[in-house]
Amino acid sequence: MLGKLARKDRVVIENALHEAERTEAQLRYLADHDPLTDLLNRRSFRAKLDRNVAFTARYGGQGAVMIIDIDGLKEVNDRLGHQPGDNLIRRVSGILRQRVRETDIVARLSGDEFAVLMPQTDTAGALQLGEDLRAQVAEGFPAGSELGVATISVGITMFGGKGGAGAEAVLVAADQAMYRAKEEGRNRIALFRGPDERRQKLRRGQTTSARIRDALTQDRLSLATQPIRSLASGGVERYELLLRMTGDDGELLPAASFIEVAERSGMVQELDRWVVGRALEILAERERAGEPVSLHVNISGVSMTDISVLEFIERRLDEGDADPGRCTFEITQTARVEDYETAAGFADRLTEFGCEVAIDDYGAGFGPFDYLKRVPFDVIKIDGSFIRDMPRNDADQLTVKAIVQIARGMGKTTIAEFVQDDATTRMLRDYGVDMAQGYHLGRPVAASEGFTTDPA
Repeated sequence: MLGKLARKDRVVIENALHEAERTEAQLRYLADHDPLTDLLNRRSFRAKLDRNVAFTARYGGQGAVMIIDIDGLKEVNDRLGHQPGDNLIRRVSGILRQRVRETDIVARLSGDEFAVLMPQTDTAGALQLGEDLRAQVAEGFPAGSELGVATISVGITMFGGKGGAGAEAVLVAADQAMYRAKEEGRNRIALFRGPDERRQKLRRGQTTSARIRDALTQDRLSLATQPIRSLASGGVERYELLLRMTGDDGELLPAASFIEVAERSGMVQELDRWVVGRALEILAERERAGEPVSLHVNISGVSMTDISVLEFIERRLDEGDADPGRCTFEITQTARVEDYETAAGFADRLTEFGCEVAIDDYGAGFGPFDYLKRVPFDVIKIDGSFIRDMPRNDADQLTVKAIVQIARGMGKTTIAEFVQDDATTRMLRDYGVDMAQGYHLGRPVAASEGFTTDPA
């Protein structure tokens, strides 16, 4: 067909095909890699681990998995901000990449957590590599360095042989060992101990469950607010409510530190009800004071399929004075929603009441297009992993542009998370993103301290 076209037309078509191929290749790469470090992401690492575990189960041999957590990242973020924190993540990832064997596989699983898959090794070899990595990181961040002292805690587990643990159990075991390394003082290595380790993990979960229960009954939960700003005007359009729990030492703990245990223990719905109830009270109070605000409230994937949570929200909206149009419920797109029909009905009912529904963490989780096709929504919140390094990462820029194009085509609003500098703010504005939030645009403050309306 191309042979019958004029040369000029053939060139145009060939260029379009090449551009489409390049875009497809970029998107495939992005789907498999972490944008900040260029390491494999959790999904890709899990696929490679699945294959290696299956291979050793069939043909024999053994391998090891190492979970690595940066001990000092939170301190760096709190003291210097997220940009230096990202630099720390990149430097640690560089050390891991340089020190492992050519056959080893390195991935970034989450914010401060990495994994190394060693396909063919024994316990001694795995421990030696873990010690090499630990020593290299400690030497790279001594006292007095730009980022201060930073170390890693390393958990290792072995796998292999017929009847051995599956890939998920291997990851859990390595994670449990890593947490023991942290509990024993950080900057050290721990090897998985088998059933004893599992019992310790269970006891930790039970302890956290008790703290959550105490927090619910003893008024030890609180909310922080983070402003969401219009990129056109710079003014505050709305706020996200962030759950906090007061720890035994008085420290305010973010939801990320206890929400997983809450989900496993069946208490996450109680936490969601507490947050929703308080959010609707705040909306009504501000309305009566003549200073209305719009709030974003996070709802877990578990609550999305729990009819009692929906009934609680409906009852509070019926009985209270809150304006439903000022309440946006955020559904995290990284959570697995097993029953899409029930979840879609949940979201649909919220919109019938006049509330908005936002898809949170868009692009970073499971089946992103399933959410767009099957769950009613008004807002797309672009996951922060595409925003943090966007000015320096072509793949992130391509992804953000694509998400904005999809949202515009569907008539939806876009919000970018984790905005950390002016360059990112300008690019998001140029791309047509509607709103943004992040430390650069406003740090979280206690909800009891009020709400700012000043431009950034």
